[in-house]
Amino acid sequence: MWVPVMSILFTLGLYQTRKPERWQSKHKVFFYLSQSLRSLGIDSCFLCNPASVKERFIESEAEYFFEGEKDLVQLLDEKNITHLVIWGGRTDADERIRKEVGGRVRVIYGEYGWFPQSQHCYFSPNGTNADADLWNEGLAEHKLDRRRFLFARRKLLFSMLGWRGMVSPPEFFRQCFFDVQKKIFVPLQDEQDTNIVLSSPVKTMSAFVEGLSSTYPDQKFLVRAHPRAHYESLPKLPNVEYQSPAVNPFKSYKEYGGVLGINSTMLLQFALLGLPVAGIGEGVASHSGVYTDLDWYDLPQDISLLGSDPDAAAKVIDYMLRVKQVNLPDLRSPKYVKQSYIYRLLTS
Repeated sequence: MWVPVMSILFTLGLYQTRKPERWQSKHKVFFYLSQSLRSLGIDSCFLCNPASVKERFIESEAEYFFEGEKDLVQLLDEKNITHLVIWGGRTDADERIRKEVGGRVRVIYGEYGWFPQSQHCYFSPNGTNADADLWNEGLAEHKLDRRRFLFARRKLLFSMLGWRGMVSPPEFFRQCFFDVQKKIFVPLQDEQDTNIVLSSPVKTMSAFVEGLSSTYPDQKFLVRAHPRAHYESLPKLPNVEYQSPAVNPFKSYKEYGGVLGINSTMLLQFALLGLPVAGIGEGVASHSGVYTDLDWYDLPQDISLLGSDPDAAAKVIDYMLRVKQVNLPDLRSPKYVKQSYIYRLLTS
């Protein structure tokens, strides 16, 4: 079997100075992929921040180098690196990597997926989240397969709603509008997330809640804090109620008149449920038809006019769900990796 002569460098937390330990949770993604690539005859190695690795993934078969001990450019030359893989790619540290690489190798980006986020990932030659370009990475040519889409959606709905919720599952292919007689669900973000720091017009969740409350004083909002975020404070307002992060937010979807948030993965998940969704800021699915994009500085007076576009949303979600995102355990299978778009990215 002919194998392309490629050599991959995975980076983890390289040059990160703020909480580099956050990259530890990404180690297994790159580790699984490197193992499969090795089985396919493609060499790889790691250059990491010492605080960004998990010891259990450091084993004799993979070569690990660490920041402060090995120079990036020197390593590219020594190992004949052809592709460099970065997680996220949106921080100042990642920009430093790109400048040092200077076009010597092809840079590929990895990030967690969407349905659900923690169990999936995706890879892109352009970037992640707001920097992604799904349309030019296959979405434009993607043909919606309704039967397969609805089958995949039904499996996800079962995990989101449980068997009781599947007795009368929500429809998808029907247009619906915000119901202002019900509470509008508002999922909050982690203020330290790059999606907020780089791609949101509002930087604090208290300002977001206060802005919605004052813009729509007669509307009831149900606000959910991000389960891993720490906020300085969240306002107590007469038209705002808070949902505990311990509660499953999806099982009560029938009580929501719509969902309004900032470039959050949860917006995509509620769009999959079939609810009307609106979002501010730039995200991976902005301006795609999955939800209504709003201007934070020019919010509509009447949100009851905001509706869904199920046909447009179906194509995008189907592509993200069945094509772009990868089930993390599947990265351990050389056969799966060989047949995936990831292999093409890393061998071209």
